[in-house]
Amino acid sequence: MFSKLKVKISQKIHNNFYSHIINFKNKKVLYSFNKIITNNSVKTNNFKRILIDGGFYNLGYFYRLQLIRAAISSEKTKEKAYIWDCNYKICKYLLNFIGIKDITYLIRGFKTDLYRDADNLAKSIKKKEDILNIKLPFDVPGSFLYDVILKMQRLPTVDLNDKNLKKYIYKFLYSINFSKNILEDYKPDLVILSHCLSYQCAPLAWISAQKKIPVIILAGDFGVSRFWKVINTKDIYFGFGHPQKEDLDSLSDHQRQKILKTGKEYIRDRVSGQSSDISGRFAFQGKNKSLEIFGNSKNKKTTIAIYSNTFYDYPHTLGMTRFIDVKDWILSTIKTASNNKNVIWLLKPHPCDQWHGGITLKDILPKKLPSNVILLNYDYSGKDILEKSDALVTHHGTAAIEFAALGKPVLVTDIGWFHDCEFVKFPKSKDDYLDLLTKKWHTLIDLKKAKLRARLFAGLFFGIPNWQKNLVIPDDCDNEKLREKLPIIISNNQKLIKKEIKLIREWINTNTNCYHTYKMLNSSNFTTVIK
Repeated sequence: MFSKLKVKISQKIHNNFYSHIINFKNKKVLYSFNKIITNNSVKTNNFKRILIDGGFYNLGYFYRLQLIRAAISSEKTKEKAYIWDCNYKICKYLLNFIGIKDITYLIRGFKTDLYRDADNLAKSIKKKEDILNIKLPFDVPGSFLYDVILKMQRLPTVDLNDKNLKKYIYKFLYSINFSKNILEDYKPDLVILSHCLSYQCAPLAWISAQKKIPVIILAGDFGVSRFWKVINTKDIYFGFGHPQKEDLDSLSDHQRQKILKTGKEYIRDRVSGQSSDISGRFAFQGKNKSLEIFGNSKNKKTTIAIYSNTFYDYPHTLGMTRFIDVKDWILSTIKTASNNKNVIWLLKPHPCDQWHGGITLKDILPKKLPSNVILLNYDYSGKDILEKSDALVTHHGTAAIEFAALGKPVLVTDIGWFHDCEFVKFPKSKDDYLDLLTKKWHTLIDLKKAKLRARLFAGLFFGIPNWQKNLVIPDDCDNEKLREKLPIIISNNQKLIKKEIKLIREWINTNTNCYHTYKMLNSSNFTTVIK
């Protein structure tokens, strides 16, 4: 008992010391954040009470938070933030520094009734499918809970024998209860979140949408803001900011030609190892081995790559319904695909598996694979795999854009973020998908059309308006670089930041879901985020 107390005291001292160090290091970037607010020229707006997620400690997120605050806040706007159950002192200091004083906390105290409910729910779960079908307050989907458990366990599939299962369910129920209470008590007319997944954010996004309170997710990727909206509960499965089929179809001839060129150039540079995002760096950069594993058999058989997803990074984000999780998908795919002896199947792990840590693709596979199924190591060249494969199977990986843009057929598993954009083969059902694996599905695709559509999608997604090239910030995963670069970027580009703020203000009142897409559709010259 005494030793546990010593550990808690030691941890508290360490956390306090760490918080002071980080707050000191962040001073310069925080001063630069406050320069953004000086660009605010809004006197009145439609948002009087804004609820803000202040618990995601990431400097890129707080930069984006300042942009949207400058776009919508007026002197009459009230702001309330909530902090998660981690980084309390850092986030509170940061929020106070940028002028947000009304702060509450997600986890406060212990609720016996919720713990009892969590215990009953845990006892009712006999198989993994029970979690997906579980009845939760406000009809919050069981898939959200499944992904939260998976993330906490850091496993490829949920372990029902985990002694902490009840604890995970309790945290989720607590968040649902917190979301209900804060929405009813504070009555915001806008909710701003860093994500719409995780137990810290998913329940709040869902219940807000149920109550018709608009939600804006302050996502960022490839160095630029990629905000998107949740108006209805179905919007939560949008996943992240990306173009949609109707956006591709709405382009003028002038935009189409320029965006096609941008997409072609980006894919070329990305595959050559010049992309700046973390997945692109792992996939195509570094000294990777050349793919020389076929012998003479390559001359006789088709080679199809199967690109795996990360296992526990919220697999149901985009609405997965045909498989329980990534492990279920990949094992079902291998089992069926291996029966097609006319194909050599190459299994490629997700490039970020090692960065995430924990379980890898190799860990979930049988020790002996079928003779026509080959597991590739992480050090094989992504470019070499792409060039030597005839086609690709993926759940909804970015590789689909790369393969299709280079003229190679792609089969996806389920709904995702580009399944209907006419550059991949989208099965009608789970059975249809598995059946296609046994056939020559790669011959059923109009490759010329798919190539053009993929390049168009790539240009609209990866490209940026030419005016924004000096506002590209480091990747969100690197707080050190953000701390160093953001003050310089903000100080040197006040006019461009003012333009960004104006566009955000306009976008909020449009029907375009993704802010980045809105920027692209309202621009005439484009570039790409590479360096």
